Amino acid sequence: MLGISIYLQNTERVSEIVSTAYDNGFQTIFSSLHIPEESNVDYLARLTELGTAAREKNMQLILDISENALHHIGLQFEQAEKIRELGVTGLRIDYGIGADAIALMSKKCAIYLNASTINQDFLNQLTSLGADMSQIEAFHNYYPKPGTGLSEAFFHEKNTFLKSNGLRISAFVPGDAEKRQPLFAGLPTLEKHRNKSPYGAALELIDACVDDVYLGDPAFDTAHSDFWRELALNQTVSLQAHLCTETDPEIRLHLINGDQNRMDEARDFVRLENSRLELSHLENAPKNTTARPIGAITIDNQNYGRYAGEINIVKTPLEANENVNVVGFINDAYIDCLPFISGGQKVKLRFC
Repeated sequence: MLGISIYLQNTERVSEIVSTAYDNGFQTIFSSLHIPEESNVDYLARLTELGTAAREKNMQLILDISENALHHIGLQFEQAEKIRELGVTGLRIDYGIGADAIALMSKKCAIYLNASTINQDFLNQLTSLGADMSQIEAFHNYYPKPGTGLSEAFFHEKNTFLKSNGLRISAFVPGDAEKRQPLFAGLPTLEKHRNKSPYGAALELIDACVDDVYLGDPAFDTAHSDFWRELALNQTVSLQAHLCTETDPEIRLHLINGDQNRMDEARDFVRLENSRLELSHLENAPKNTTARPIGAITIDNQNYGRYAGEINIVKTPLEANENVNVVGFINDAYIDCLPFISGGQKVKLRFC
C-alpha cells in the first residue's frame, strides 16, 4: 500500500488533503503525537478531525505514540477502544511502552514496532506474553537530520530478518513538495534517498521487501500524482517523458496506452514486450540514430530486421547504433525508476 503523512500541526484543509490522497491511490495515513516544537495545542481536536476525514474515505490511520505523548490527548495506552473511536486504526510504538502492554494491545488493534530495534528475543518475548502476532508489523523510522538515515546494508539485513519472521514492513521516502519542519531536509528512511525524487525511491523500497511505502513529508506534488495512482491502483510504473517532435503518433499512442517489460529482463534496456508486434508495420527509416544516454526512448528501425518496431528505454549509457532511432527521453525525476522495472512490470508513459 501507499501512505501519506499528515501531521497534527498542519491541519488546514485536512478533508481536502485526505480526499486528494485517496483519489490518487493512497490507502493509509501516518501521523504523530511527537511534536515538541509546539505547545498549548488541542491535539485531541486535531486528531479527531483527521480521524473523521480518514474514516470517510475508509483509509487507515496510523498514529506514532509514546506513553507520554498519549497524555496530550488525555488517554492512556491501554484505552484502545477510545483511541479507535478517534478514527485511529493502528499505533506505532515508540519509547516508554513495555512488551506486556504491547502484547495486550495487539489483541485490540494493529501495532507497528520500530523496525530497526526489533530482534528475535523481543519477538519471542511478545509470543510468550500471548501477543497476537498477526496484528504486529514493522515500521521503519524517518530521519530528519542529514546523514542519520539508514545505510543500505543495515536496511537490507534488517528487512531480511523481519521477513523471516513473517512481519509486514513499512518505510518512508521523502516528499516532492513541502518539506517538514524544523530542518526541511526531507524525511527518508534510507539516507541515499534524502535528495532524490520519491518515485525511484519508492520502487527501491518495494524491491527491498517493503510492503507499505509512505511519503514522510507532508505534501506531494499533484503534477506527479499519476505515478502514485497508477502504482497503487494498476500496479503500473507511470513515467513522465518527452518525445521528439517528429515521432510517429502510433509510437506515442503505444507508450501512453502502456506495455510491459519483457519477462527475460535485459541488462541495458526496459524492452517493451508488445511494441514489435504492434509497430513493425511502420515505415521506420533510420533517423536520429544518436548516442543513447540513460533514459533515452528508442525504436529499432527498419534496418534491424525482425527487431524493427521494438521500443526500448535505456538503462545504461550506449553508443549510437545506426539501427536504432532515438525518439524521446524519460524526464530526470524518473530516471531512478529504471533499475527497478523488473521483468513483467507494466509500464506507461505520460508526456508533458
